[in-house]
Amino acid sequence: MSILVYSQKGKQAIDSIIARQHDSVKTKKVSFNGYPYVFYTPETQAAIGAGGIILFYTKRSENLRPSKVGFGAYYTSNNQYKFSVKPSLYFNSNNIVVNMPVSYGYRLDKFWGIGNETVETGTEPYLRQDFEFELEVQVPPVLLFSDRAGLIIEYKNTDIVDPKNNEFINNGLVNGSKGGNIFGLGLNLIWDRRDNLFYPTSGHYQSIKFIVHPEPSDFVYTTFELDARYYKEFKENQVVATNLYVKSVGTNAPFYELPALGGQNRMRGYFLGRYRDQTYVMLQGEYRQYFWKRFGFVAFAGIGDVGEEIIDLSINELKYSYGGGLRYLFNKKEKVNFRMDIGIGRDGNTGIYFGIEESF
Repeated sequence: MSILVYSQKGKQAIDSIIARQHDSVKTKKVSFNGYPYVFYTPETQAAIGAGGIILFYTKRSENLRPSKVGFGAYYTSNNQYKFSVKPSLYFNSNNIVVNMPVSYGYRLDKFWGIGNETVETGTEPYLRQDFEFELEVQVPPVLLFSDRAGLIIEYKNTDIVDPKNNEFINNGLVNGSKGGNIFGLGLNLIWDRRDNLFYPTSGHYQSIKFIVHPEPSDFVYTTFELDARYYKEFKENQVVATNLYVKSVGTNAPFYELPALGGQNRMRGYFLGRYRDQTYVMLQGEYRQYFWKRFGFVAFAGIGDVGEEIIDLSINELKYSYGGGLRYLFNKKEKVNFRMDIGIGRDGNTGIYFGIEESF
């Protein structure tokens, strides 16, 4: 009798688990979130645009992570524009990942020269047009010890539309002053133990990327990139995130492909590319908290610098960045935030940034 009772209870428990899993899988539907926006950044000036994200599952599997297609387009007060689509697809219990970002844009960029002590002269602006495509397929490694190994193919075309009064570009003092085509083949090793793709509260993520740019590229060089992130939840809805980033390129890289300090994800507050050189090292931290319903805030700070080599970096010359921002949780199920950040750098550099998902 006791065996029959145990078996019946066991069957009921199993049926309950299956039912919950079935209900969970059934809820995995396609979701779309879009929004119009206006913003201002050091790179674009005032701008108006629209963006969004589509979330879906390639298979109704309990442990499969959501795939996404992020997209955006904007037009600025100084006649810049950009269109971008960023698919990221998960298959086979997260063992296969396909990333395929594509973008096309026309912008007024700035170049101050190479090094960590460049100065403002008023001749930095120039006009450029870019098309970028990358295909990365991540699969379980055979001989390597990472969670996944990514095979990368990339293509970039940059056209220097108008050098304006930029002395470095006008006089051909830097590599890439006329633009060109870049083809890349690479390998990416990924360790991904985050508990959530869009708003991690625990775990870590590491990526080590190596890309070669052989002929028929107009520029033959190599790129190395390290991106390490760690997340820790101390109390409910209170998360601390840290990020170490290192990037280094070979001597023949065009000036616009040199590692760039600044932008909306790292060293917020600086114009993207305010400082460029062959090597870039950055460390940042961010405190994240929801304070009321779907609203939250962040506080962040970072240090970093560029140099010809890592040994050239000096503590006395490190750049710093700090600031804060607001968050709105527009997709509660997948924890996707709309964000607005204000970053402040050294010498009065500031920037305001809008976007979907966290900066890292």
